[in-house]
Amino acid sequence: MSRENIDSRDEAWLKDTGELVSGPESEKPLGGDAAETEQTQAPAERAAEPSSTPMQNYLKHLYRLDLLTPEEEHTTTCLLRELEDKIIALLQKRGVELVDLRSEGVEQRGSTGAYDHGLIIAQAETLLEQGKISQRDRTALRNQLRRFQQQRKRLIQCNLRLVIAIAKRFRNPAVPFIDLIQEGNVGLMKAIERFKPQMGYRFSTYAYWWIQQEIQLALRRNDDIVRQPANVQDDLRAIYRAISELRAKGAAATDEHIAVQTGLDLERIQSLLKLPGPTGSLDDPVAEDQSSTKLDYAPADEIYNTDELVTNQELAQRLREAVDRLPPRQRTVLNLRYGLISDRDCSFRVIGEQLGLSQERARQLHSDAIRQLRRQWR
Repeated sequence: MSRENIDSRDEAWLKDTGELVSGPESEKPLGGDAAETEQTQAPAERAAEPSSTPMQNYLKHLYRLDLLTPEEEHTTTCLLRELEDKIIALLQKRGVELVDLRSEGVEQRGSTGAYDHGLIIAQAETLLEQGKISQRDRTALRNQLRRFQQQRKRLIQCNLRLVIAIAKRFRNPAVPFIDLIQEGNVGLMKAIERFKPQMGYRFSTYAYWWIQQEIQLALRRNDDIVRQPANVQDDLRAIYRAISELRAKGAAATDEHIAVQTGLDLERIQSLLKLPGPTGSLDDPVAEDQSSTKLDYAPADEIYNTDELVTNQELAQRLREAVDRLPPRQRTVLNLRYGLISDRDCSFRVIGEQLGLSQERARQLHSDAIRQLRRQWR
C-alpha cells in the first residue's frame, strides 16, 4: 500500500471516530497562518479545548503537519546522515570513543555501526558546555548540532501518521492505543538511526518493520504474567498455526508432521509443547452476561488457601531446621522413618538393617529424637 493511500485511509478513520479536526483549519501546516488562526480563535473555542482528550489533542496537532515528498524525504535523510558523520568526526577529534555513541543490539551500518542519536546530542552538548574547544570548532559544532536536531525532528514528525496506521492493526484491550503509538514512535526513532539512504529504498518502507517490531514487543510484554522470550513466542505461534492447518486438512497433528510443516527440530517442538499455557484470571467471565466466572466452575481441590499454604511452608522449614540440629544417627532415623529425604518412609526393621542396628535400637533412637524435638519446640 502506498504512503498516500495510508494517509487518506487514516484521515477517513479519524473523521469516522470524531478525532480529526473538522474544517479547513486542521489542514493548515504549522507556520505563520496557523499561528494567526490560533490567535484569532473565538473565546468559546478556546474554552472548549481543555475538554479534549490527550489523544484528540495529539491527533489535532499531528494532522496539521505537512508530509514529505519522496524527493524531500531522500534529501532530508541524506543531510541527516551527513550531519551525523560530521558531528561524530568532531567528537572523535576531542577524544570521544565511538563505542560511547553506539546503539545496543543493532546491525552494523557499514564498518562503523549504528549510533544512538540521543548519545550523540548529549556528548555534543557536554563538549560545548566544557568550553575546551576552539571558537571555530565550537561554532561549527553548534551549527551542525542545530541543523541535525531540526532535520531529525522534521523526519520524525512527518512519519507519525505512519505509526498510527501501523498501530491500528495491533489494537489490543490489554494495551491502551496511545501506548501502542508511543511504542511505535520509539521504533520510528530507531529506524532513523539505522536507515542508509544509499540503499535506494524509501525511508517509510524501512521504518515500517521497526515500528511494527516495537509494537509487537510491547504486546508481548503485556501478554502474560510470566514473559517468554521473543523467539519462544514466535516458535509457539508457528507451531499452533501448523496444528490448525493440519487439522483443517484432516491430517493428524503429530510432532513429526508439525516439524515438517514448521521446519523446526523435533526436540524443539516437544520441549515447547510442554510449556504451561497462558495464565488467566479466575474472575474472567465465562458468559456474555458476565453472571458467572471461571472461579464458579473451578474444582474444590484447585482452590488453595493462601494463608494455610504459607503456614505449612513455615512449619516445614522450622521442622527441617530442628531436625538438622539433632545428632547424626537420630537425624538419619527420622529422615528414613518419615521420608523427609525421599518420598518413601521405612519401618524400624529396614532402618536397623541400613544402619547395622537392631530393630529395638532403631526404635530407641527414634524415641530419643522425638523427645529432643519436643524440647526444641517449646
